[in-house]
Amino acid sequence: MTGPAAPMPSAPLPTVPAATEVRHASRPRILFLHLTGQGQFQFLGKWLAEQGWDVTFAHGGVDSIEDADGCRIRRFRLRDTAIPRGDYRHILDHAAQNCRGATELMSRMRHAEGYVPDIVMAHVGWGVGLGVKLVWPDCRYIAYHEWYYTDRNWDKGRAERPVEVMDQVADRMRNLPIAAEFDLADAHWCPTRFQASRFPPALRDRMTVLADGVDCALHRPDPDARIDFDWVGIPRGQPILTYATRGMEPLRGFPQFLRAIERLQRERQDFHTVILANDAVSYGSRLPAGDSWWLRMMDQLDLDHRRLHVNAMRPRAEYATVLQASTAHVYFTEPFVTSWSLSEALAMGCLVVGSNTAPVHEMIADMENGLIVDMDDADEVAETLAWAIDTPDQAQALRRAARDRILAEQDARHVFPAKEALLRSMLAVPPH
Repeated sequence: MTGPAAPMPSAPLPTVPAATEVRHASRPRILFLHLTGQGQFQFLGKWLAEQGWDVTFAHGGVDSIEDADGCRIRRFRLRDTAIPRGDYRHILDHAAQNCRGATELMSRMRHAEGYVPDIVMAHVGWGVGLGVKLVWPDCRYIAYHEWYYTDRNWDKGRAERPVEVMDQVADRMRNLPIAAEFDLADAHWCPTRFQASRFPPALRDRMTVLADGVDCALHRPDPDARIDFDWVGIPRGQPILTYATRGMEPLRGFPQFLRAIERLQRERQDFHTVILANDAVSYGSRLPAGDSWWLRMMDQLDLDHRRLHVNAMRPRAEYATVLQASTAHVYFTEPFVTSWSLSEALAMGCLVVGSNTAPVHEMIADMENGLIVDMDDADEVAETLAWAIDTPDQAQALRRAARDRILAEQDARHVFPAKEALLRSMLAVPPH
């Protein structure tokens, strides 16, 4: 069993210097860099634009949108790497090519368009921010960190699990672009204490833990929510178990979830299951072409598909409705980056059944604001889901506590102003 992560140091919220307000408060410029889209910067960027900031997103995604929510969208070219994906050197080649594409765009923005940002924030690990200071040496650069690849528990001074030597080599290659940010960035942000705990102490000490922030006005309970879409309709009053994640894979507990559903379907006929997930592997080891965890589980399990409704990730409004209508929402993960969907589900007052792993423990205390289970124990998971269906009054108390904790710790109405204060305070300090 993995216990809760130890608290990470975080900077106190600063007082914004008056001189900064005079120089920058009218319309400071901020550029967000990401490999594939707006990512976790989307809601913060939109909010800053509403406060009068000049906001630009730059990424290598394929969408054709040029502006959204008062923010400009720029795209850089992503190039194929010359080294095959299975070769550990592919990781560094991939980062180098991403750095090239992002830096070429930034150079055009500066020299052809005269664009000079006050602050740049980049999603770390893919190389997109490594050229920021080459183009704008006087900007303030924030590295947004999600993960450090290691099998080592730094606090205990030992490895967590056996790892093959070549896997360790690959992890070292993944960490090189991440570690390179520490001689470039003026600040380092990380969204959770657990994720920060993965970094070596010498790097961790330079990081500030700041929640991403949840739009709790958008992600809120709705007792009248009903699943009635063109692909699925469930009569009001029937229990609904939900699961939502980017990819169907063991790292996010997808096979384990379906094994529990199979057991529960054998025992009772009174519930439906709704799954929103892409039939792909997003984080774990990739499967051979033509294979998937969905296909494997369909071969292994005997499921009642009349009560199992599956679709790829849906637009946010539809996704929110599914979670609002949920009787119990399952969030499983190995010790890894915490999904935004966990905070969003809690904000919507979901009764979350979470895995007994450190990233979940940081947000859920068993029988206080959710339920914790061993995700590999299908019987325990099935029994817990049955309890959620059969004890709605007790479940409702957990739902209220779930939202209350998110309101207290992660509500964007508090998190975003605090982040803006940090951003403005950086403008008063010379870049290093």
